[in-house]
Amino acid sequence: MIARWFYLPSLLFLLLALLSGTWLRMQWGWPQWKLLGFELPWSLFFRAEYLLHGHSHVALLGWTFLALAGLVLEAGTRRFRLPVRSLKVTSALIILTTFALFIAFVRDGYAPIPIALSTVHMLLGYVFAWIFFRHARSDGNIGSRYFLEGAVFWMVMATAGPWLLAAGRGLSPFWLDAAVHFYLHLLFNGWLLFGLAGLSWRYLVDRRFRQTAWPFWLMMAGLLPALLPQLGPETAAVLHLPGFVVIAAGITGSVLFATGGIAVVIYTMVSLSKNKRSTQPGGSLLWFGLAGSLPVLLLPVFMAIPSVHAIWTRSDFLVIGFIHLHLLAVVTSLLLYAILERLTTGLLVDENVQTVRAGSENAANQGPLRRPLTSLFTMDHAPPVPEKRMKKFRILLRTGILFYIAGILAMVLLLILTGILQMSGLLPPYPVQKTLFHTGLFTLIGASLTTAALFLRTLK
Repeated sequence: MIARWFYLPSLLFLLLALLSGTWLRMQWGWPQWKLLGFELPWSLFFRAEYLLHGHSHVALLGWTFLALAGLVLEAGTRRFRLPVRSLKVTSALIILTTFALFIAFVRDGYAPIPIALSTVHMLLGYVFAWIFFRHARSDGNIGSRYFLEGAVFWMVMATAGPWLLAAGRGLSPFWLDAAVHFYLHLLFNGWLLFGLAGLSWRYLVDRRFRQTAWPFWLMMAGLLPALLPQLGPETAAVLHLPGFVVIAAGITGSVLFATGGIAVVIYTMVSLSKNKRSTQPGGSLLWFGLAGSLPVLLLPVFMAIPSVHAIWTRSDFLVIGFIHLHLLAVVTSLLLYAILERLTTGLLVDENVQTVRAGSENAANQGPLRRPLTSLFTMDHAPPVPEKRMKKFRILLRTGILFYIAGILAMVLLLILTGILQMSGLLPPYPVQKTLFHTGLFTLIGASLTTAALFLRTLK
C-alpha cells in the first residue's frame, strides 16, 4: 500500500520537479524559442516566475513530502495497525492537491486558488501527523523514535509560518519575511533532516548505538536559534536584544545543529564500515548523500557570521547552489536510496515484518535483518526472477544513478562557481543558463531511468 500510494507517486512528482526546473533553464537559455535549431511553439513557454513557484512547490510538497511520509510511516509506526483506507484517501487527496497546485501556480502564480490549495495540503499534513502519532512505535530504538517523531513535529510546527502570512497582513515586512524563513528552515532542517536521521537510526546505524540520543537533543536545541542569522541585521532591534546576543545565539545554534547532524553521519558511516556491507547498486546514492550532508551542515555555521552571511547572500547563484546541494544532492539522493532499498534489494527490511514473522514482540529490538545483494528479486513476497531480467534491471538502475549523480554534481558545482565569479566581478567563460540546462537534462535522464527501473520492478 505504501509503495503504491506514497513511493511511486512521489517519484512521478520528482520527475515533474526536474522537468519543470530543466524547462525553466531552457526558457532562460533560449528565449528566442529555438532549441538546437528547432523552433518551439510559443504555447510551450511559461511565465518564468510562475513556473519557478510551481517547480519549488511540487519539489517540496510532492516529491519530498510523499517520499518521506511513506518512509516515516514504515519505519516509525506499528505498520500493521495503520488505517489503510484512511491512508489511501489521504495520499490520494495529497496527490490530487499537489498536481492541481502545480498547474495553478504555473498559470496564476501566487493567487487565491494556489494559496487555497496550499492550505488544503497543510490540513492533509495534519491528518498524516495525527495518524503517525496515534500509531507511533515504542520499541527500544530510542534514536530512531526520537528523530522520526521530531521530524513530524517540526513538519507541523513549520506550518505556523504560512498561517502567520495569512493572518498578519498588517505586520511589518520583517515579520512577513520571518514567517517565510521560519517555514522553509523548519521544513528543510527539521522535517527533512530529522526524518532522514531517523531512517538511518532505524535501518543503518549499528544496534549498539540504538539508544544514543544526544545527537537528537543537540539538533533540537540548535534548530530554532540557527534561524536567527537568516532574518537579517535588524533582528536585534525588532526583538529588543543586544546585537551580540542575537549573533552569539545564531552561531551557537548553528554549531549545535551541525554537531548533532555530523554525529548522525559519523554513526552511519562507522556502522556501514563495521558491518562491511555492500550496498550496490544503490550504494553510490547513499555515499553521495552522506558526503553532501557535511557541507550542508557546516556551511550554515560560517554563514551565521554576519559578514560571511552578507557576502554569501549577495549572489543568487550561491544561495540557489546551496539549496540544490541541500535538496538534491543530500535529501533527494538519500530518499532515492531508501526507496530503492525498500522496493528492490530488501537490505532495509521492515522490522514490523520481522516482528510478525518471528512471533515475538522482542524481535523488533534486535535491529533489521541484513540480506545480501543476492536477495535482489528474491524477496519473500515475490518469486525468483531470471538472471537475464535481473541483469537488465541492474544495468538500467546503475546507468540512471550514474547520470543522476553526474548531473547533480555538475549542477551544484556550476552554480557555486558562477556565484564565486559573480562575487569576484568576473564574467563566467561559459553560457550559464544553457550549461545549467544541460546539467538539469543529465539529472532528469538519470532520475527517469531510475524511476523506470523501480516502476518495472514494483509493478512486476
